[in-house]
Amino acid sequence: MEVVIVGAGSIGLLIGSYLGRFDCNITFLVRREEQAESIREKGIQYIGENGIRETIRANACTQIENVPVEAHWIVAVKFNGVASVLERLKSEKLDPPLLFVQNGIGHLEMIANTELSNVFVATVEHGAARLNDYTVSHNGVGLTKVACFRGVPTTFDFLKQLQTHTFPIEFSEGAQDILLRKVLINCAINPLTAILQVNNGHLIENDFAHALLSQLYDELISAFPEMQKELPKSAIEDVCKRTARNESSMLKDRNSGRPMEIETIVSAVIALAAQRDKPLPFLQTMEKMLRVMDGGEPY
Repeated sequence: MEVVIVGAGSIGLLIGSYLGRFDCNITFLVRREEQAESIREKGIQYIGENGIRETIRANACTQIENVPVEAHWIVAVKFNGVASVLERLKSEKLDPPLLFVQNGIGHLEMIANTELSNVFVATVEHGAARLNDYTVSHNGVGLTKVACFRGVPTTFDFLKQLQTHTFPIEFSEGAQDILLRKVLINCAINPLTAILQVNNGHLIENDFAHALLSQLYDELISAFPEMQKELPKSAIEDVCKRTARNESSMLKDRNSGRPMEIETIVSAVIALAAQRDKPLPFLQTMEKMLRVMDGGEPY
């Protein structure tokens, strides 16, 4: 099985490290030749929660014409990189089976506006950190959910072989439902960790931070009450516990001086709630704070 993974950040490397154990030939499509060379020479260096290290062989390149022709693609870039991937596929007239793994929900509309025929989406709740161009630290086990957006529902069934106690995976019928669940988790955790500059675990370990988490959760569920059964507050607390040592993606971006994924996570949820005439004043306040931190002007 040939698999192309677009993007070799923490989640791309983590997924690649597991697929590489199961007779999949992994090729990373990355932007920098330096990273591609490191992966080709050293493979993926995986560090588990127990400290055990493992090396998984992988290929990597920077040019789309160098990836295997008959391959399943996993797109694990951030939201602001999705448009570029879609443009490259269109320009090369490629229509491979695609699985999109992003944090928010903004990419769903972008995908819907394409003519791609076999498209899946996934959400990942693992804690993972990229330590360098080829090393990933697995900091917390979480559920991966996969759903068919359009196309043949069995296309990515080979991912079921990943099902282990360290990589639980679940297939779902509702693409929008799994993305909404994940974006609500991200909305509850990412803005608070970025503003407070704390790891995920701090949100349940500190009483004041926990109170803010509870306030934000209650506001989100008031706008999306149908998600309460699927996403009780205990589920978000469990994510914080399982990824206690992890920095959220938004905090990592802030600390690294990169643009934070405000639009696809926070602003997208505010817009969805507005369609229901449900204001989210607490989240809107945090959105303004995040945009100021991100270098934008308050509004």
